[in-house]
Amino acid sequence: MTTSLFVGNIAYGAMEKEIRDLFAQHGTVQNVRFIMDLRKGRFKGYGFVTMPNQDAVVAVRELDGTEFQGRTLKVKEARASVDADRRSA
Repeated sequence: MTTSLFVGNIAYGAMEKEIRDLFAQHGTVQNVRFIMDLRKGRFKGYGFVTMPNQDAVVAVRELDGTEFQGRTLKVKEARASVDADRRSA
């Protein structure tokens, strides 16, 4: 089983590879996805990292509240959005 982690307060200049490398220090990273503002054409400052469940627990414990590129990361288990719940019904 895998867990999707919400990663917030990412520096706007960060790259997906840098977040992948950071999280890979705490387990296997299966996917990294930054969220873009399509109207403005820029990164919104948050994204999602998918990892095996046990690795995700470690990553949250080790990375939540740590500084990365001058910003304090917020890392927690992602929760399904209301829209996603409606699409799956």
